[in-house]
Amino acid sequence: MTYYTYINATDKTVVVTLYDQDFYTNIWDLKVNPDAKEVFRFVIAPGEQYTRILQPYPGMGKKSFSPPFEDIKEARCITVSNGESIVSHLRPNNLFYQYNGFYEETKSTNKSVHLQCVFDDDFFNDFGLPVPVYD
Repeated sequence: MTYYTYINATDKTVVVTLYDQDFYTNIWDLKVNPDAKEVFRFVIAPGEQYTRILQPYPGMGKKSFSPPFEDIKEARCITVSNGESIVSHLRPNNLFYQYNGFYEETKSTNKSVHLQCVFDDDFFNDFGLPVPVYD
């Protein structure tokens, strides 16, 4: 099993949303895509956390991970917002790919791995854009 725990270390509510297509109309024009449909969402209050549990791949060993959103086949885009800044990526599993430094391994056995991702002010300051205003 792979356990992904997302921790909100900010004083704002964090919303993680997966869409069936890009959130923006294109990468050069950062307007919200009205055709993007939400397929999954979780909300984390300040100081709280959210955990996703995924089934292992066959033959999963100690250092194997199930990608964080592999089970949501419709998902093509992900956004993470704190109401002021938004981070968007076209491939949900790649935004938080385990080797990009977003996840810290907290426990690992031959049957499970526990990873955590902390959303803090640096995450939004380093990767975020202003939240778009809807027309």
